[in-house]
Amino acid sequence: MYHAITRAKVRSLWRRIGAGDYLAAVETAAPDVRFRFVGDTPVSAELTGRDAFEDWFRALFARFPGLRLTLRDVVVRGWPWRTTVVVRLDVEATLADGTAYRNEAVQWLTLRWGRMTTDEVFEDTKALDEACRRQAAAS
Repeated sequence: MYHAITRAKVRSLWRRIGAGDYLAAVETAAPDVRFRFVGDTPVSAELTGRDAFEDWFRALFARFPGLRLTLRDVVVRGWPWRTTVVVRLDVEATLADGTAYRNEAVQWLTLRWGRMTTDEVFEDTKALDEACRRQAAAS
């Protein structure tokens, strides 16, 4: 039952984030959340703390206005004191030059009593880096 409830909460959270409400994710984060967006791109990051996490999201949505994040699948394992959540996402945006950006991402989370303590995101960095270059060239 716990896993089903957690899956439903994650799905609800991603509906909000997918609609542009990234503060929903920030609200679930522990004050000392550890966040890592893997790769060597302008949006790659390794940071700690809810404020830095919010700043990263704000910059991401500023770089990609209209960014759409759609949940494809969610897997939950563990218990309330240490829950692992794995999410598959579709990532889409229309770049400033009018081209479509499409990618996939996997998110690996650790929750402790409902609070996100770690968040790691893995996305095709080659495609993401190209999208970042297009955005920079168009501005």
